[in-house]
Formats: sequence, C-alpha cells, structure tokens
Amino acid sequence: MGLYALKGTISQFGQCEVDNDLIVYAYIEVVDAAGRRTLVKKVAVSVDVQAVIELGLEGTFFFDEVFVVGRRILSQLWGASTSDRDVIDTTNLRTILAVTNMLRGIVFTPVLGLGIPYLLAGIGQTWSLIDGSANRRRYFHKVMTGDVEGRSGPPLAERLGLALGRAVADLTRRHAGS
Repeated sequence: MGLYALKGTISQFGQCEVDNDLIVYAYIEVVDAAGRRTLVKKVAVSVDVQAVIELGLEGTFFFDEVFVVGRRILSQLWGASTSDRDVIDTTNLRTILAVTNMLRGIVFTPVLGLGIPYLLAGIGQTWSLIDGSANRRRYFHKVMTGDVEGRSGPPLAERLGLALGRAVADLTRRHAGS
C-alpha cells in the first residue's frame, strides 16, 4: 500500500458505479509523454477530484493503494495537478477504511476468527497513518517540487496478479511439454 503519482493524459475511463460520495471506476488509463499506457483498476474517486478530471486531461494524478477485503476498490485517485489548478481530495479513503476494518475485525474475530483479515488490514492502514507514510499533502508537495519521483505502474495487487498469472502459465506449458 502506498502513494504514487502518474504524469500524463487521461485517455480512458472504465464503467463506473456511482453513489453520493464516490464514483468507483473499473479502470482509469493514463498515457505518459513517451506513449506508455498505465491502466489502474478499481479506482475510487471522490467528488472533489471528480469535478476536475475528464478525458484528455493532462497533468499529474495522485493515487493511494488501499486494501479492501473483497477487492471492490484497489486504489483512490485523491489528487490532480494540471496547468490550471491543483486539487487534493478532502475524503481520505484510507482513514475511513482503517476505522471500518478495525471495527469489523474487533467484532468478528471472536466468531471463529472471521475478523482476522479485517483486523490485520485495519492495523496496517492505521500504522501508515500514524507513521506518516500516507501523508497526502506532504507527498503532493514533494512530487510537485521534484523531491520525489512519481512511481509508475498499477497498484501492487494488480502487478502481483499479473506476475502470478504468467508464472502459472509458464509452469503449465512446461508441464504439458514433459
């Protein structure tokens, strides 16, 4: 889990699920200056940033990888910096998820240990908030001043899934050949 930034142009939005607080896109595709496409899946966008983003928007887009049990959401698009304006979302999904996961974990752990995944996720999210590694404003300003390079690539869970899929395919081919 962590913060990262992608510089480029928004070229596609996937299907979305809308409620009063969030829009969850199936994916958002960002194309950088070299033409490389980055597809970020299951992205939550709150109203502050949603008011700014559109197809063809060029700038720096800030994401936060979050862990949600059940994987409805993998990351949050929480900031955008364009030539016209800078926007940082007021809704910190990581804080909301940390509290929710901790409460679910505390309530459901006594029932056959069903709450342990929630509790572990909540502890990890709370730790990132306490140690400052998920300080969005500080990260935003560091990227904008050039103190930190924006990391490119989709959320970790998607990279791991792709790597595991390739490994299984390679093993299957090797096994079928012998």
